Amino acid sequence: MTGKLDKTAFGIELDRRLDEVIAWAVKECPIKDANLAYADFAKVRIDFHQVATGEIKADNPLSDAEPEDGGPQYINDNPAPWP
Repeated sequence: MTGKLDKTAFGIELDRRLDEVIAWAVKECPIKDANLAYADFAKVRIDFHQVATGEIKADNPLSDAEPEDGGPQYINDNPAPWP
């Protein structure tokens, strides 16, 4: 992956905004000894694009199908207390 989405309007806008955020983070990092660089965000860029394009889904039970689409009617997200 080259770090760029296809050249749709969405892909172009997504790249532009992500570049702005990365540039801001590099410039405004409060820890000057960190020496952040644009290249430090390569993995973040790839992961972000995979989520944004639907290549990977977040590991979230709420991302399951809706009940009317055959998904669960109820998801217990409050586990029982430890005995």
